Amino acid sequence: MTTRHFSVSRPKTTSGDAPPSDTPNCPEDWYTQTSESLSFFKDFKVKKALALGNESFVQLIESDCYFVDKTPYIKPLMESGGYVQLITRPRRFGKSLFLDMLRRFLAVNPEAPGDISLQEKLFHGLKIREDTTFCERFMGKVPVLYLTFKAVEGPTFEWAYSLLGLRLAAVARKHAWLLASPHLSEKDKADLRLFGTDEFMTDPAKSVLASTFLAKMTGWLALHFGKPVVLLIDEYDVPLQKAAGKDWYQTMLTFMKAFLSPLKSGGEEEIDHAPAIGKAFITGCLRVSKASIFTDVNNFDVDTVCQQGGSLSSAIGFTEKDVTDLLAYYGLSAQKTLVKEWYDGYQIGHDEIYCPWDVIHYCSDITTQKIDPQTFTPENYWAETSGNEVIDEFLNFLDQRDAEKMQILMDGGEIELRINEQLTYGEFKNHRSDDFWTLLLFTGYLTVSSRLSQGLYRLRIPNAEIHATFKARIQSHFSQNNGVFVRHGEMIGQAAFSGDARTMQRLLSEILESYVSVRDAATKAKSENYYHGFLIGLLGSADAVIKNLRSNPESGNGYADLLFTSSGADVGVVVEIKHCHKTSAMEETAEAALTQINEQNYKAGLKGYGCSKIIGYGIAFSGKSCVVMGRLL
Repeated sequence: MTTRHFSVSRPKTTSGDAPPSDTPNCPEDWYTQTSESLSFFKDFKVKKALALGNESFVQLIESDCYFVDKTPYIKPLMESGGYVQLITRPRRFGKSLFLDMLRRFLAVNPEAPGDISLQEKLFHGLKIREDTTFCERFMGKVPVLYLTFKAVEGPTFEWAYSLLGLRLAAVARKHAWLLASPHLSEKDKADLRLFGTDEFMTDPAKSVLASTFLAKMTGWLALHFGKPVVLLIDEYDVPLQKAAGKDWYQTMLTFMKAFLSPLKSGGEEEIDHAPAIGKAFITGCLRVSKASIFTDVNNFDVDTVCQQGGSLSSAIGFTEKDVTDLLAYYGLSAQKTLVKEWYDGYQIGHDEIYCPWDVIHYCSDITTQKIDPQTFTPENYWAETSGNEVIDEFLNFLDQRDAEKMQILMDGGEIELRINEQLTYGEFKNHRSDDFWTLLLFTGYLTVSSRLSQGLYRLRIPNAEIHATFKARIQSHFSQNNGVFVRHGEMIGQAAFSGDARTMQRLLSEILESYVSVRDAATKAKSENYYHGFLIGLLGSADAVIKNLRSNPESGNGYADLLFTSSGADVGVVVEIKHCHKTSAMEETAEAALTQINEQNYKAGLKGYGCSKIIGYGIAFSGKSCVVMGRLL
């Protein structure tokens, strides 16, 4: 079997000193194994805890968790010329924590506007405090309105709207101290009370008044403090993302456009002839067309995964130095190459970025579970929590050209694509190829390798984790639990156990032809990866006949494509898959696959099952055709 290595270009490693630790040694019984290979734990010091999924800056600092200092990016944000700054990054990159850090640094204390003691405690020792002039100007001096639309979703508009309303009502109640403000009218205070009422804010019939929430809240804050407000909105596009493809998408879009309309005017009130909203920082996954939701918003800056440079490219996510320092701190520097292969590779501006969620979970698993880092296998942390509906939807509508592009990506290559940065969630229902590729880029399944021209990019899969995610979804896509698949899988298994290569070939050809013609899906792809996924799904559906199915197991002198046994394990099967571009070369290719099985001794992987007979099959695919050759091993 040909071994494929997934690789991406890497910048030179930037070294950094690990944070000092003066904490005492762990108890002697903390780890009792004495194997020399586990010497990592012998001198292990008690370290700071790693915050898993904690998006609260206050909790993270007060719990004395390990913190990658992103405070230097506060200054360029506040001093940028943009009125509205939209920052888009994939999920699990730390957008929410970054925005919460910004909120805690800026927010004025409503009970004691001059009191910055909380900020002094939270930001003690962090890099932003070195700029005393900037801190004197902004730290604890700014009225802030913070909103998050995370988890605003549901099967109906009413459901999703209710969740949104509950979030807004909670925000209003947190600002109930405004009821004592001498700067608000009685009408203002009556509206504030309404906004703080769950029953009112969750009633779609009241959506017109509820859509004025942002305008009124920012106006009241500006009036009370006598200065413009900084508006922070986290995951602004979630309501639209979750509504995409549903019949109430337009209803949610209409509400969100009205809700965000103060951004084009600066708010309802003016302070000394200046807009109530001084700046707005917004995060999300997708840029979303300005014309669809941010209509007439001027001075609008966008920082996306497609940016060419800029001061914020490494503000969200971990840089090379961030990861180097973190691994050194936990005594895991020797695992740097492995961590880089699995979780690095996102190119944003001039920086190559790691996914923080993955790196933190990797280090946490090793240190908290007391696992030998030399034997610990990296896990797919990000994909398990990010949802794979995007890939699933995409695979259903792949055409031949798309499938060939996916082939190139799965083989570690790059593709050229024109990205639609003005995409709207409402356009996904059209299932245009370019839209899906754009979505895959913005949601973190792909990354920019280089920019060729305006809108034209070279893209690649960022790392081994995402490569494994694609492979798993492709396999799952082909394992549709339908009668045709199950029956053909069972018959192919029976033919394999009896040594009938001719019948296997006929059955495989039938299901290839049928599946491709009916679904117009990824089975058109000319790639071993896709055919491998196809066979896994096909044979995996026949679990009544086929047992012990394994994909890419270490076997003999390499890694076999597929191993499986009969239900009684008396017959074992080894399969090597090959792809060729010319149908005329299929027999030669299948024969080469058989030779590889013998030379690499792949049958060794079936040792221990007690098989009395082992049969090897070389299968060559080309388009919708295949050739199967078998040999007793």
